[in-house]
Amino acid sequence: MATEVRLPHLGESIDSAVLVVWHKQVGDPIKRGDELADLETDKATLPLEAPKNGILLAILAGEGETVGIGDLLSVIGREGESWSPESESPEKPASAIPAVNTTVSIPVADEEPPAKIKISPVARRKARELGIDLASVAPADGLKISGADVEAHARQTARAGNATGGRRIELSQSKRLTGQRMLESAQNLPQFALTIDADARNLLKFREQAKSAGDNFSLTALLIRATAITLRDHPLLNASFENDGITVFDAINIGVATAAADGLRVPVIHEADKLSLTALNDKLGELAAKGRENRLSLAEMSGGTFTLSNLGMTGVSHFTPLVNPPQSAILGLGAARSLIIPGTDGGIEIARMMALTVACDHRVLDGMEAAAFLASLKRAVESFASEEQTC
Repeated sequence: MATEVRLPHLGESIDSAVLVVWHKQVGDPIKRGDELADLETDKATLPLEAPKNGILLAILAGEGETVGIGDLLSVIGREGESWSPESESPEKPASAIPAVNTTVSIPVADEEPPAKIKISPVARRKARELGIDLASVAPADGLKISGADVEAHARQTARAGNATGGRRIELSQSKRLTGQRMLESAQNLPQFALTIDADARNLLKFREQAKSAGDNFSLTALLIRATAITLRDHPLLNASFENDGITVFDAINIGVATAAADGLRVPVIHEADKLSLTALNDKLGELAAKGRENRLSLAEMSGGTFTLSNLGMTGVSHFTPLVNPPQSAILGLGAARSLIIPGTDGGIEIARMMALTVACDHRVLDGMEAAAFLASLKRAVESFASEEQTC
């Protein structure tokens, strides 16, 4: 009996993916574990693996199409076996979410396309999301409306209605899903933010001395180290609001916002507080390089309990980040600014002040708890050369 291949659960906060390319074609022999296709999520590019041996009988999702968890992607069966949407239901994995291909026999205005045109589940979902009337969508193959057909119709309609001219930029899967998550964060989380200035002179001095000794630490690595140690004493910032309760995480896994060509990536440094500064710096460099080249694995982008975003290298002095759900807090780091401050001897000094901004989920944290964390982090930054910081 034929076996359906559906989009599996891919990880936390992932409910869809783009099918980038098929590596197998209908009629190809398949072995269990073969990579059938590449799937792109907002976190990583992942392989779709064959669940059994057999022959690829059908491909139900096109390249470039966005598919959801449980959507039917392909069918694998025995040699000589035939399969069509109208045939008996093939063998379904136990965890599969049913998908239905509908044959319309009576057209209904503003809801369905003409008779005998099939509609894929992905197309139905896309039409609902984009507000598209399926009766106005023409299938590219003349037989079945796919998600790609709906998206193409939406683009064509947008171009036709754009009387002012200009050009449309299609969002990558990463940017689209990041946008969705940040919209949900802004709409659903009661957020507040606090900022404190920390004098980074000792931090910068330590970095220069280490560089002279042959250790080229990035400023972000030093700040991750200071943050990880500080989180030990402020566990509610390393937590999550779930089902009217708070989960405080044992591990301190810090996600680091990293720019990539097709959007933002947030690789995770697991148990950051337990790593030596050298190991942390090496891990950060490895993950940042993979992020820029879109080579991060799902494991390297999962399990984050706190997020750090550093825009200081761009010259931005202060910004307020959005909490990355389901985490309870995120830290935004600005550039070090030269400021004149009163000196200890009655004169003046030039300090290097850095804005530390923490945004918090108010269901987990209140202002005093967030302020206490910032005060501790300020002390950690300003006394970075201590043995506790660098071990």
